[in-house]
Amino acid sequence: MSTILYELSHWSIGEILGNKMIATLNGTNPVSGELQNEWNRNYITLAGPLFTVLQAILFYFLITKYKKIELYPFLFFPFVMRFAAGLANLLSPNDEGRVGMSIGVGLFTISIFVCSFLLVLVYKATKELRISLKFNILSFILCCLFLLLLTYIDAKFKVKII
Repeated sequence: MSTILYELSHWSIGEILGNKMIATLNGTNPVSGELQNEWNRNYITLAGPLFTVLQAILFYFLITKYKKIELYPFLFFPFVMRFAAGLANLLSPNDEGRVGMSIGVGLFTISIFVCSFLLVLVYKATKELRISLKFNILSFILCCLFLLLLTYIDAKFKVKII
């Protein structure tokens, strides 16, 4: 669900800014292939990571208030998602990498900041909920496998969300 909402956040900002957009399982682009205004690019690009950070903050506060482990995946998955995206910068710039390069702070700066912030929230929630390292490692592996599968399915079938 997080990945779909992530892509829909890109899509919605693109549409709000006047671009006709299409969203797939792992990507959002203008239907025409070009944005109406180049200045829209960073806003649309940042919408996904911003959504992810806001989701993590919301669920961190819910976890600290209600102490429910059932809420933990909604905090943990955003961290894994942005960590994997940060690593993907090595192959091709992702959202944070593209924005970092366009504003002159480099390919990894924003990814490192976002991942570090999310890792702190995950660490604090892990302590709060007394989650084991073994559980987190297994969860990390499963999340990575899910993301690889999602990326493969999107590349192979281009499943259109909207």
